[in-house]
Amino acid sequence: MPGSEEAHAIDAGSDPAGLPIGPGSLTWRLLGDRRQLLFLGRTGTLQNMHPAVGAALQDHSNFFDDPWDRLMRSIPQILGVIYDAPQAGTAIKVRDYHKSLKGTDPKGRRYHALNPDVFWWTHATFIETLIAMEEYFGTGLTAAEKDQLIAEGITWWQQYGLSMSPTLTDYTEFTVYWDRMLAMGLESNATTDYAVSATSRKIPPPPGVPALLWTAVQRPVTAFNVWLLTALMPERGREILELSWTRRDQAAFRVFAGVVRRAWPLVPERVRYFPRAYDNIQRVRAERRAA
Repeated sequence: MPGSEEAHAIDAGSDPAGLPIGPGSLTWRLLGDRRQLLFLGRTGTLQNMHPAVGAALQDHSNFFDDPWDRLMRSIPQILGVIYDAPQAGTAIKVRDYHKSLKGTDPKGRRYHALNPDVFWWTHATFIETLIAMEEYFGTGLTAAEKDQLIAEGITWWQQYGLSMSPTLTDYTEFTVYWDRMLAMGLESNATTDYAVSATSRKIPPPPGVPALLWTAVQRPVTAFNVWLLTALMPERGREILELSWTRRDQAAFRVFAGVVRRAWPLVPERVRYFPRAYDNIQRVRAERRAA
């Protein structure tokens, strides 16, 4: 379901029902949480299952040579959209990185990364990950909190300056959209095949990890990450990617999730948050004390 070749400007006169995403918001509290690292494989793979996103990675990135590069560049920038001071204009910078990402996918369908429907899918996966993170590894969110996250996601989306046409009003609408995408909008491709077969591939070491050490640990590390990707993947996503999941796997995952759920509140705040998030949380606290 790739988008059309051209991006669209923001709709004139649109008035989405957004909520603030600054300090005190759910997005502010959750997006910078390092538990999101547990979702890296799952979130990235769901994004790449969109035909346009998968094609853009194949055509315009070094994904297959260095899959860590996209993660290391993307995570800080997405965090910056929420945590950086507004005058930094981080969202516009993120949007503009995608201006030249267009072409034709392997099935002959034209795509543009800034088509709102394409960009909204990647945005939606970040919102859904926050909900899933609390469901699997936290205390869960109430129905009202899920609606709040969707509304905050609208305000987050507005910062990119794209058409508001894909936006949704509440979690019920979001669920309908999410299920429709899983049913009809996603597919396996070269990028997803690469991710789910990582155990059998030679992958360069992550930044900061010595090559010799990585040689020794790559297989168990990648095997665990593929297992975790499969654990967190929606059932329909497993079907599309032909991922096997057994009752024994599910039992082991329940134990793993329970350990994370109990241990995480004991971790110091500085460790629980990514540096870019923690630094800006501290900045806001300092500003409030000085006011």
